[in-house]
Amino acid sequence: MGRHRDSLRLDVAQRAALLHYLARPDLDPRQRNRAETLRDWDAARPVADTARRLGMTVGRVYALRRLFRQQGLDTYLNAPPQGGAPTKLTPAVEEALAGLISGPEAPQARHWPLRRLAAYLVEQGCTASISPATVGKAWQRLRRLLPADAPATALAS
Repeated sequence: MGRHRDSLRLDVAQRAALLHYLARPDLDPRQRNRAETLRDWDAARPVADTARRLGMTVGRVYALRRLFRQQGLDTYLNAPPQGGAPTKLTPAVEEALAGLISGPEAPQARHWPLRRLAAYLVEQGCTASISPATVGKAWQRLRRLLPADAPATALAS
């Protein structure tokens, strides 16, 4: 026995609202994924293809479909993104890390453990708390973006 195909057919107004929503430049990636999931569903694309294309699990795609059925288009699209902790990578944190990469402390800071870098950021008042893993990701990204001899203010421009 085959699976029942759960199809979606948006009407012309709903499809136009979805496309208008997707054209917004300020969309959070999670909001974009919600809308793209609907667009794929309306186009009868397989769930596995949608999941692969959007970097989600198949279960998450099905969960978004259920959520749409429960909420309707307007509520589904306009719900604020949920989940996840707020980012600790504020401009102050990134500026302090950039200063360590290219400033006078660079030769020593290059050898600091991530735990020490995180403690330094807290001591400097850049953030109330930050995990060493988050510091490590930011450190690696900034080292790729910022040459060691560039001034720390180059990041802000």
